[in-house]
Amino acid sequence: MTQLRNTLNKITAFLSCLIMGLMTLLVTWQVITRFVLNSPSTITEALAKYLFLWLVMVASAYVVGKRDHMNLQIVLHKLSRLNQIRFGIVSEAVIFVFVLAVLGYGGGYIALNAMNQMDSALPVPIGVVYLALPTGGILAAVYSLCNLADFIKLYKQEKAGGVRHG
Repeated sequence: MTQLRNTLNKITAFLSCLIMGLMTLLVTWQVITRFVLNSPSTITEALAKYLFLWLVMVASAYVVGKRDHMNLQIVLHKLSRLNQIRFGIVSEAVIFVFVLAVLGYGGGYIALNAMNQMDSALPVPIGVVYLALPTGGILAAVYSLCNLADFIKLYKQEKAGGVRHG
């Protein structure tokens, strides 16, 4: 699982940097065409908007992998080590089901249904834009499985006599 996580980290980091770089270039060009050339480009505006959606979905999957999403640390710190691990297992299972069902299945359904709609500014089906949802969902689900495997490993170690911390 460590190798899978490391590979996913490299892929998501690369995609996030690439998308962010493209967005920076597009928005810079948009500002130049709007304020210097006095002729705003609708293509760059639409493309930047769609790339932002992709950036959010890829980067949010990365955040799931790092377990840097919102959580209630104050509650967790009041639990025993074993209960913290149990809570982590339940939490990751819920995240896995959610991202797979809502983003993976639901996002895939929306993307497929929107493949017939063309964007007004770009010659791209809207479904291609919406593919960001199932892509982010599947990435987050794989990250969640990696986290789940880590928690199960910790649980087994804790039950077998504890883990040295520090």
